[in-house]
Amino acid sequence: MRKNISLLNKWRHVPIEKKIAISWIISILVVVSLSAILYLSKKQLHQSSDVIALNTELRSATQDILASIQTLEISSKRFILTGSRKDSAKYFANLDSLQINLLRLESLIKDQPRFFKFFLPLQRTIRNELYKINHLSFSIRDAKIFDSEIVKIEENIYKKLDNYWQLLDDEEEAATLEQIQVLHSKINKNLNYFLILIITYILFLTALFVIISSDVKKRRKLAAEVVESRKELDVIINTAPALIFVKDIEKKFTLLNKSFLNFFKVDKEKILLHNNKQLVPRNEQWLANEEDDAIIKDKISLNNIERQTALADGTKRWLNINKAPMFDENNNVIGIVGVMDDITKRIEFQNALIDTQKKLEELNQQKDKFFSIVAHDLRSPFAGMLGFAEILSEDYAELSEDEKKFYIDNIQLSLKNLLSLIDNLLTWARLNLNRADYNPKEVQLAEIIISVIRSQNIAATNKKIELQSNTDKNISAFADPDMIETVIRNLVSNAIKFTNTDGIVKINAIDNGQFVKIEVEDNGVGMKPEIANNLFKIDGHVTTKGTNDEKGTGLGLIICKEFVEKHGGTISVASEVGRGTTISFMLPKKP
Repeated sequence: MRKNISLLNKWRHVPIEKKIAISWIISILVVVSLSAILYLSKKQLHQSSDVIALNTELRSATQDILASIQTLEISSKRFILTGSRKDSAKYFANLDSLQINLLRLESLIKDQPRFFKFFLPLQRTIRNELYKINHLSFSIRDAKIFDSEIVKIEENIYKKLDNYWQLLDDEEEAATLEQIQVLHSKINKNLNYFLILIITYILFLTALFVIISSDVKKRRKLAAEVVESRKELDVIINTAPALIFVKDIEKKFTLLNKSFLNFFKVDKEKILLHNNKQLVPRNEQWLANEEDDAIIKDKISLNNIERQTALADGTKRWLNINKAPMFDENNNVIGIVGVMDDITKRIEFQNALIDTQKKLEELNQQKDKFFSIVAHDLRSPFAGMLGFAEILSEDYAELSEDEKKFYIDNIQLSLKNLLSLIDNLLTWARLNLNRADYNPKEVQLAEIIISVIRSQNIAATNKKIELQSNTDKNISAFADPDMIETVIRNLVSNAIKFTNTDGIVKINAIDNGQFVKIEVEDNGVGMKPEIANNLFKIDGHVTTKGTNDEKGTGLGLIICKEFVEKHGGTISVASEVGRGTTISFMLPKKP
């Protein structure tokens, strides 16, 4: 029972093609078997018919001999009665006819051993007794002679012949009946075999039809499920945001999803016709071919390939590419499947993060510098003022008027420097918090420069420094007047600080096409290149004392740089130790 169930399970798992082939072979065998049975039946029928025909012919030949014997017996008696030569000639003719019929029967019966034993006495009697006796008796007989003994011998011979003929005839009739019975038996048996095979074949075809119908139903169901799965797969592939493609073994596209086509903005039919020549730039085609060859030949997957590619409209996009080989049931590579993602935003975000990190590092350095300035430069004026205040508080009565004035003047100077430092700190803080007021408009630069010269005239006069300006009154720029005045004032203040007594500071504005160039030039002490290179960097700037030991905040030039850059301009420095410094910046003439 278990073996039958096992065979049935095995048969169920046999492919439909093999089932049809096996059924076809079995059908051919059944048809051949049926044909063989029909052929054998027909052959046996022919053989039996031949035997019956032979037996019939034997019986006919035997009947002919009987007829010849009876005719010979009648002619013999007539001759004995009449003695005429006519009857004698007729007797001899009948005797010759008997001999001919005997030869015919002999030729028919020689291959029939069953009949031959009955034929021998008949043959011997005819040849050895009747033929010879009759020839002898008739050779010496005439019409007047009557030999009763010869008549008696002939009558005995005729009786023997009748007995032998009767035995032979009965045997032939029995053989014929036996052959007919054997024929009927074989035909019936063959008909039974034929019917059994027909019924078996019909049952087999019915079972085969049921099995194949069941398989066909299953295959239809599987085909419908495959079609449904294919539709679902197509929906998934075409709704996926990733760019999906499939190539055959010749590296030609065979499948492209909608995201792929929409990304590259190409027609599916054209891309399948022209392969990837429309997608990959020429300078990248060799790389894509090398990757595909490696996947096909080495059966490897390539993952997370980040590559920038140019689209047909010239825009550049970043892609993350994953490729893998497709295998058949024999583990042979039959193609390549690839999935690509547009990572342009991610790359831009990463670059933005890097830029932000750099800016954060710069801000962190600026913060450290800011706290350094706050900790050092802001504390120093308070320390000085506190010292002078303590002297005035403790020794006020003992101090002279000149000493009192000296200490008060120093306190005033410290407060002035402290106020300047606080202003710069507040301005710098507003700039970094994007809270500085920025209201650009068309301004006359000559007016701003004159205002700065007036505000810095006292400091310049104290050091006997001449302030000069040769700016044309018609030169204008598109800028925030307060910011630009702050920039020029800081630059002029620095120039005065680092210029020796009797020096000159020049402030000029020069029309430079779409921009205006403003220069603050002095003939002071100048500076070394390493100081000049770090002049506008808060993390690398080092404050130095002026020619009269003036102190700086360290933020003035940094504020100048940020104000200028807010206008879209640039600032630069040119300096030589012992010969002076020139700081210039550019402002736009129009919005």
